[in-house]
Amino acid sequence: MLGLPWWLWLVLLIVGVITFMARAAKAWRKSIRAEFIAYVRREAPEVEVVAEHDHEIEIRGQDGSTGTLRLDRLYAEGTNIVQDVPSGREALFAKFVKVLREGGKSLDLDAERDRGRVRPRLVTDDFLRRLRADGTSRMGKTLSALPSGVAGLSIVFVLDNENSVAYLTDDLLAELKLSPDEAIGLAKENLRRSMDVGAAVRRTLAEKSLNVLKGGDTFDAARILLVPECLGEGEEIAAAIPDRDTLMLTLPPMDGDWSALRKLARTPAGDVLWNEPLRVTSAGIFPV
Repeated sequence: MLGLPWWLWLVLLIVGVITFMARAAKAWRKSIRAEFIAYVRREAPEVEVVAEHDHEIEIRGQDGSTGTLRLDRLYAEGTNIVQDVPSGREALFAKFVKVLREGGKSLDLDAERDRGRVRPRLVTDDFLRRLRADGTSRMGKTLSALPSGVAGLSIVFVLDNENSVAYLTDDLLAELKLSPDEAIGLAKENLRRSMDVGAAVRRTLAEKSLNVLKGGDTFDAARILLVPECLGEGEEIAAAIPDRDTLMLTLPPMDGDWSALRKLARTPAGDVLWNEPLRVTSAGIFPV
C-alpha cells in the first residue's frame, strides 16, 4: 500500500466521496422504481416484472420471452416532476408501460435489419441461471451464452433497443442467421463502433494512469471484451467492472499488491457485477 502512486490515492478518495453521494440518489431511484413497478402490475398485468435492479427491471411477456427495461430515462424525466403531483408520475409511468408492452411482444427479427443491434453483455453465472429459469427453459428455448475466460462470468447476447434490451435465445440467434460463435464476433464488432476502447488502452499504457469508461449505454463492462485486441505481446492491463456501467483500466501493481485495485472493484455505482480486479492481456481476460 505504501508504494501506491499519488493519483491512485486521489482516485480512492474521489471514489469514496462519489459512493457517499450516490447513496441518496440510489434511495430516490428505489422509491420511484417501486412506484413504477406497482403501476405496471396494476395497469399492465400481461407484462410480468420478474426482477428489479438499480437501473433496470427484467420482464417476461405472455409468450415467455424475457428482456430488460432500462430505467435511466424514467429517472431522468422523473426528476422534473413535482413529488406531490401524482398525475405527473402517472403520465410518465404510462409512457414507459407502452415501451414495456412493445418489449414484451414476440420478436419479429430480420437478419439484414437487426444484426447491427446485437450486443454482448456480461452476466454472472447466478444471473444466467436465473434468466434461464425465468421463462426460456420452460418455453423449450435455451438462452445462448459463452464463457468469458473468468470462472463465474459469462457472455450473453442481447438485441439493443432504444429503451430496452431483449435477451437472445438460440432460436432467436438462428432467426438472425447466427450461431453463438458467430454472434460474439458480430456483437464485438457492433460494440467496437460505439467507442474507441483502443485509445483508452493506449492512454492507460502511455500515461500510467487510471481511465474510467462510462458511455452510459449499459455496455461499458462488456467493453472489456475489446481490450485484448488492443494489447500487444507482453502488454498487460488491470481492469475492474464493478457494475454493468463501468469499466476501469489501469496498470497492474508493480509490487504485486492488488489490494487498492480490489477496493476500486468493490465500489459499484449500481448493481454489483464483478467485485474482483481482472488481468487482461492479448490472450484474453483472467482472474487475478
